[in-house]
Amino acid sequence: MDINYHEIAERAASHALKSNITLDYSEKSIAEVESILGTYYDHLAEYDGKDGADTLWNVAVHYGIYLGETMLRLGMKEKGFAWYIDDDMPVLKNQAKAQISPVTKAHKRILNGPEDNVKSFCDVAFLLADGKFPDKNVHRAINVQLPSGQVIENVLYRDIASYITMIETGREDFLILESQDGFFQFYGVNNQFVCEVRVNLPDGDFHTYSVIDKAKEQQTRRVQLTTPYGQFTPAEREVVSLEVVNMVVRAYYEHVKTDDFLGAIPYIDTTEITKRCMGL
Repeated sequence: MDINYHEIAERAASHALKSNITLDYSEKSIAEVESILGTYYDHLAEYDGKDGADTLWNVAVHYGIYLGETMLRLGMKEKGFAWYIDDDMPVLKNQAKAQISPVTKAHKRILNGPEDNVKSFCDVAFLLADGKFPDKNVHRAINVQLPSGQVIENVLYRDIASYITMIETGREDFLILESQDGFFQFYGVNNQFVCEVRVNLPDGDFHTYSVIDKAKEQQTRRVQLTTPYGQFTPAEREVVSLEVVNMVVRAYYEHVKTDDFLGAIPYIDTTEITKRCMGL
């Protein structure tokens, strides 16, 4: 099978340009592809039936091959990787028989959502190309903890909305999303929520952060917030809307690396205050 991979990747770049997104085979462009595929996931209902499935597969092929071409240009070609056809599927392989399938991953990202983040996938692929085995998951596995103490393991992004609704409607007092390196929790009611993040560091230390309303970043006055969980006096900027909660939850699923996650959300560092309150 004779496939012009560069031509297919260029078609993906041309398609992205129609939305004013530049794909230039840089590492930064991988995050742009993640965003593009995420948009298709957000509109899955519009692609029903065989025609819809065929369209999404075609999108995955084009952007998956773009990802593969980008990885080759960013050093994987020098590590011996090249395109091969395996069971009619384009994959990247090297002589050691290490195999990477960016097309399959792109398709999973469209169908499954942020837990199949293609940026994290590429990060791991680069490690494998260097002969290193990643010490973290390719995606962030999340367990949900309810006030009752019940823990629901490995909750996918597409299933998280029902748990958020429990807090929104006051049926549960708070929600904790636990991951390998910490947790994200929030509580509130009536479109007023407080969201907190803890990141556990490899050396046993930890950092904490509070999500803020970016438009109120300078408003540090304490306000009264009454929730089913209790009464609190957060700074005004630390009371956020459900829209912000949903944005942060999505970012928590999408980004395995702490720096990437924090770069995607509005926050303040509360580590010093938290440790002082804990007597540390």
